[in-house]
Amino acid sequence: MKRLIYAVTLLSVLSCTDNEKSASQEKTSPSTGQQPENSAGAPSNEPSSSPKSSQQNSPATGATTWTYENKVDKDGKTVNKAVLTSPTVLNFDFPYTGGSTVTLTLRHKNSLTYSYLEVSKGQFNRSFQGGNASIRFDGKPPVRYSLSAAENGRANIVFFDSAQMLINQMKGARKMVVDVEFEGQGKRHIEFTTRGLRWNH
Repeated sequence: MKRLIYAVTLLSVLSCTDNEKSASQEKTSPSTGQQPENSAGAPSNEPSSSPKSSQQNSPATGATTWTYENKVDKDGKTVNKAVLTSPTVLNFDFPYTGGSTVTLTLRHKNSLTYSYLEVSKGQFNRSFQGGNASIRFDGKPPVRYSLSAAENGRANIVFFDSAQMLINQMKGARKMVVDVEFEGQGKRHIEFTTRGLRWNH
């Protein structure tokens, strides 16, 4: 009888010891449901860094140096041109929003020389009876030049009446600033880098 009681007690002790070992192993084992981590410490299904956009909006700028053109028109006449675009972007109100640029053109044909401004979007003030533009060369005092509207009625073009005088001034200047009025937009300042002009017509 004593041997039977001793055997039952021994079995109970061994059973408790096995349960304690099992519980201890569960505490020290890592959870199998945990996500592996990358070297940065973030979960592997997460990007290490968020993407960044490299797109930037750049202002529109024109060719700030003279470009030249020499061609024969349909009448067989030689036409010479020198064209310069101002880097100045004009921000007009509706309906000419989005930025406008102004181009200065010198044109020679049949022994006649013309000089005119053309705006990409917008209209010059069409009241040019006695109208003029104020022009400064290299910071010198402004000089007034009279203007005329285009004969074909285009409101985005205006001609200088004294083209040759203007060209002579540009040949000796590095920079020219034109103050001219636009229809419904007021007077604006337009800068041109005129240095390097080659014009012998």
